Amino acid sequence: MAVLFKKVTRTSDPSDKNSPKKTYPQITYQYSNSATLDEIAKEISGNAGVSEGETISVLKDFRTQLKKQLIAGRTVNIDGLGTFYLAAQSKGTDRPEDFSATDITGLRICFRANSEIRLSTNISTRTDGLVLKDVDRINTDSNDPDSGDHGEDPTV
Repeated sequence: MAVLFKKVTRTSDPSDKNSPKKTYPQITYQYSNSATLDEIAKEISGNAGVSEGETISVLKDFRTQLKKQLIAGRTVNIDGLGTFYLAAQSKGTDRPEDFSATDITGLRICFRANSEIRLSTNISTRTDGLVLKDVDRINTDSNDPDSGDHGEDPTV
């Protein structure tokens, strides 16, 4: 398993157009398939000793309750997983007194992972199987039959 990234170049300070450009990693999911509810349920049911159907039902109920609690104005903190919360989107107004609820153009569900599941690039995480692969190197290396690492760069 590998986390794929591509390199993007942008200014180091978005508010200053004259700031120097730097290259940053951007995680990409372009080359992978999303994990489905059924796949997750199958894995959980195998580990938890409950049926796949029961697991799917519980996960669907969780989704329903998550939405219900967020709409009620609450954050949802799942121990060991993280916190779900809403963020509002709008174009903004020039003066605070001119802003009203009708100026809100959308809501996003955000998630902040608890420390137990956060990933880092330290040595212990890498020994657990974290591999970062540069998709540009993967594409380049796939044209070179002598290349054995296929874009893996354990120092990234």
